[in-house]
Amino acid sequence: MEAVKKLFGGYLIGVAMVVAVWFIINSFFADSFNTLNVWYTLDVLMVIGLAIALIFNYARKREEERGREPVEAVSRRHLEVNTAFYLTAGITILFLHNWFSLLANGSDSLEGNHQAWVIWAVVDTLLPLVLGVTGCAMWRDAAGE
Repeated sequence: MEAVKKLFGGYLIGVAMVVAVWFIINSFFADSFNTLNVWYTLDVLMVIGLAIALIFNYARKREEERGREPVEAVSRRHLEVNTAFYLTAGITILFLHNWFSLLANGSDSLEGNHQAWVIWAVVDTLLPLVLGVTGCAMWRDAAGE
């Protein structure tokens, strides 16, 4: 199981790095080629990463709740686990909303749609952070740290 966690952790870290870098530099390539084609590929990698992160963060949240007394003070781990889970869930909802809209209506739906672009900017900013942190947590968990 540790090897699978390391593999998924590495995947999440890789996707996080690629999305972050591409989000920063994609405007330099707008005149050269259609950058949306790269985003279409990244979207599939991101949805897989979000599913992995959601499952892992939910499992950590359940594990934390199982070993905790109801009147116990909030610990750092409790805050970390809950924050990671709820941020992952929120980013997943935003991502799926825009992605399904894009799949249903095509790229023409982005023309002049400032709301969609703002949501994509939020997703493409927070998703690398959430996936990167979750990937590192998976890697550490697999290493027994």
